[in-house]
Amino acid sequence: MERIWVWTVRAWWAALPFSAGPVLADALSPTATAWRTTASLGLWVVWAAVLLGSLVAHPKTLVLIRLALPGALVASVWAGLGAADGLSVTLVAALTAAIAVLSLSAPVGHFFVNGISYGDEVRLLLRPPVVLLVVGIPVAGVVSTGGWVSGPLLLAAEHWILGGIITPVGWCLAAIGIRSLYSLTQRWLVFVPAGVLLHDHLAVQDPLLLRRRAISSFTAAERGANAVDLTGGATGLILQITGSGPISFLLPKTRTQTTADALLVAPCRCGLAVSLAEKRL
Repeated sequence: MERIWVWTVRAWWAALPFSAGPVLADALSPTATAWRTTASLGLWVVWAAVLLGSLVAHPKTLVLIRLALPGALVASVWAGLGAADGLSVTLVAALTAAIAVLSLSAPVGHFFVNGISYGDEVRLLLRPPVVLLVVGIPVAGVVSTGGWVSGPLLLAAEHWILGGIITPVGWCLAAIGIRSLYSLTQRWLVFVPAGVLLHDHLAVQDPLLLRRRAISSFTAAERGANAVDLTGGATGLILQITGSGPISFLLPKTRTQTTADALLVAPCRCGLAVSLAEKRL
């Protein structure tokens, strides 16, 4: 299933010059030559980079795709504001929005993250805390995309002073935003031959390996259990890893030693996590 979803994302992105291209060309035609050339060149460079990047399963290309598709949606909506054929523009924008949502799905994320997995391990992305999901990630996405394009477009429009200021500042902010988004693709629950590894810089100081003999159960979270919540406030189904003995780990930043009977985690694909636990643990 995940391969079908990934190829759907790839195919729609490859088709964008033919679907959204004419609308964008019409929207850019009345603009100044320098601005039109800069915008057109930038669109082609982004399209080619994302198309090639999408063929490589890696967390970095996952971030690239998840930034590019919402950006393509915004560009399509902007171009369609003055378009004569509103129906076709609406259809292209709706399909782009659907594919953008698809790119944010758990199966697509799973495919790209496991592009760097080793041997027999399986990496499951962890759901972000709700605060990051609702505020942090959208803001980082806007800053990352807007930071890269604002300066060059201002310079192309001959706003030399403002463009000269915005370009370096925007690129710095974009680099910070992209790095923050990439760091979220490094939060995993990893099934390895020895057991389960929690790799989450937001929850534990160092990757925490729970060996198979140290795990008594891997199930949906139980009410009233003496478990430490390592989800960071993520929504949805929460899973509980219960140890056969005390589980010790260091909290991030404070490096405080903590002991718990069980841990609460929130992988994106809970069903797959439970299935893997039944087979491997």
